[in-house]
Amino acid sequence: MEAWQKIKVVQKGKFPVVGFIKDPSGVAALYLGKKEGKDLVYMGKVGTGWSQTTSAQIRKALDTVVSPKQKLTKTIKKPKATWVEPKFFADIEYRDITSEGLLRASSFKGLSKGTRRS
Repeated sequence: MEAWQKIKVVQKGKFPVVGFIKDPSGVAALYLGKKEGKDLVYMGKVGTGWSQTTSAQIRKALDTVVSPKQKLTKTIKKPKATWVEPKFFADIEYRDITSEGLLRASSFKGLSKGTRRS
């Protein structure tokens, strides 16, 4: 008898943080983008993978780069969002990218300050 094995493929990526949703002590979710040529496109959000402590640290970092308007090339409607300059990058593990171009089953693994590359 043959046994089927389900193997989950986990992909990793670094995505610029373009906004976040506040929660009382930190962040409830991060909105992520991706550079495509000169464009910054929306890639979806991540709302899991951090502790309360990490959440508070993320919030502290992002509060330093808050922007009055979103930096995405094509604006999206997210009434709860606090927009930020895309200076921080989230290390994300995800399963897939949907047909709409959004991350599927994403989980946060870390935050790093971006370096400018032209």
